[in-house]
Amino acid sequence: MKIAICQYNNIIGDIKGNTKKILKGYQKGINDGVDIVIFPELFLCGYPPLDLVEKREFREAIRNATEEIAKQTTDVGLIFGTITEDYEELIGTGVYNSAVLCYNGKIQFVQSKSLIPNYDVFDEVRYFEPAKEVNIHEFKNEKLGISICEDIWNDEDYWKKRRYPVDPVQKQVELGATLLINISASPYAYGKRKLRYNMLSVLTRTDKLPLVYVCYVGAQTELIFDGASMCFDSNGRLCMLGKAFQEDYFVFDTKKNYNEINHVEDIFEEEALNALILGIRDYARKTGFEKALVGLSGGIDSALVTYLAVQALGKENVHVVLMPSEFSSKGSIEDSEKLIRNLGISSEKISIQSVFNEILRVLNSSFRGKQPDLTEENIQARIRGMFLMALSNKHGYLLCATGNKSELATGYATLYGDMCGALAVIGDVYKTQVYKIVNYINRDKEIIPKEIINKAPSAELRPNQKDQDTLPPYDLLDKILKMYLEEQKEFKEISEAIGEPETVLKVLNMVDRNEFKRKQAAPVLRISTKAFGYGRRYPIVQGWRKL
Repeated sequence: MKIAICQYNNIIGDIKGNTKKILKGYQKGINDGVDIVIFPELFLCGYPPLDLVEKREFREAIRNATEEIAKQTTDVGLIFGTITEDYEELIGTGVYNSAVLCYNGKIQFVQSKSLIPNYDVFDEVRYFEPAKEVNIHEFKNEKLGISICEDIWNDEDYWKKRRYPVDPVQKQVELGATLLINISASPYAYGKRKLRYNMLSVLTRTDKLPLVYVCYVGAQTELIFDGASMCFDSNGRLCMLGKAFQEDYFVFDTKKNYNEINHVEDIFEEEALNALILGIRDYARKTGFEKALVGLSGGIDSALVTYLAVQALGKENVHVVLMPSEFSSKGSIEDSEKLIRNLGISSEKISIQSVFNEILRVLNSSFRGKQPDLTEENIQARIRGMFLMALSNKHGYLLCATGNKSELATGYATLYGDMCGALAVIGDVYKTQVYKIVNYINRDKEIIPKEIINKAPSAELRPNQKDQDTLPPYDLLDKILKMYLEEQKEFKEISEAIGEPETVLKVLNMVDRNEFKRKQAAPVLRISTKAFGYGRRYPIVQGWRKL
């Protein structure tokens, strides 16, 4: 069987646009003489549609579009993800995350998703019911076992501990499936593609069946989907691999012999760059922004965000602002200007000092009897935030926030100041990872000035300020944060592994205390297994650990 894989990028809720993409890909498959054309999970409505699913008018539009697409099919099969409804039961939502197989002018077969995830960034239980039954469908001398994303992530031959008591794919194997097809929308995290490859290789080798695994690609707000669709033969060998972080179209022939593919994932630095660039580009494109704005401080974080914005949107579409004060070092200005020249971007310099002085004068009587403290530092950050937001409003720039994951975790950022922005570009990148990525960028030539890399990190909001005046060394800090945030370890386990219990307690308390800031932060592009955002839900007010 010849199968066209349409690994396309779409927009959530753009039913007309997504319909056009489906029909265009389908026609291309017909022209290439394939037997069946396949699109990813919920492609017609976009993933994740969230509370749009609760709107009756939205579901009606999806149903009408699904039926209209089916009417335009020939004897070439078409599989795509959509929403279906069945209200025969008196309980539940009556709404299903489904794969439809269309040919000869109508919907011939529907297989709904059986395993409905409800963890991390997934909240499908809120909207969808599990499939009432699992079946296969005979088409052109093949018995198709069609499943959806999570359905294939419960193989007992691979997982030591399974999340669900049933395995819908195994049921299809037992029913006599000769070809497995899985349509997926699996959010990206570094390491997940290799995990996906290993799992699917074991499944196909064990069941002695070929598999077509069609993956979603593109960024939807903070979620990034990496594509890299995979086709396996019945010996568990990876035969074809879609492009990572790009749209792709290719044809897989189940009767053809292919050279085995073993390499599926690049090193962290390369993967992170590609993911974040896609995240910026899609966020801008899908929300109508053409140009980006960055507050360039002379530090490594804003330098990296500026570089990423240039790669995503082009140097002609990135503007930076230098906003010095009396505490800004001469080097910070010079280093920023060097980066501006290296990248060939536009810039301007706006001093915050006169505004800062005036605010202090106005507040002098209100501050009487109080010594200077964090308040004055935050005022400076908020002046910069005000300037950036004003420029964003006036010129229609996409303002990119520049805080890293270490800062967001510990609250080492100013609400309504440097946290201003529409998108937190590196909010899921630890400070130590920022250095790794920047050094990788500079592997062939110096793009981000070495002076920026080598200087001690500083917010430059008071004389001779250094990050390590407030935070532990970043090497130690990031180890603690990774164990706490991503590995779900607590004080005792982290202290036993790292030592320095006082430091560990201080860091964990900083994370907990600053949950209120993160609730008000810009959406964070997700590249790890646990990013800040709706995939991590912690109470602002809590008493689990005494502060």
